Amino acid sequence: MTLRKWNYDKHKYEPYNVPDEWVCKTFSDDMTEIINCCQCGKEIIFGKSYVSQEVHAPMGFGYMVCENCHDVEMRIRFKECAE
Repeated sequence: MTLRKWNYDKHKYEPYNVPDEWVCKTFSDDMTEIINCCQCGKEIIFGKSYVSQEVHAPMGFGYMVCENCHDVEMRIRFKECAE
């Protein structure tokens, strides 16, 4: 499956491939649903996941990530903002 990931250096989205068997979501009506983190693939509970700052659907909604990947994304994002 091909998602879109923000490239901070180029200031544009680039294709981002994840395995077809991963369940990557931007929305779920079941907060207990098991999905995959769109960054590392770890299985996570939708209701305990975070919105990605880098991997987005075409309409701009962020795919869900685990806490560790969210922390990494936030460090990258705020480093970029500080420069």
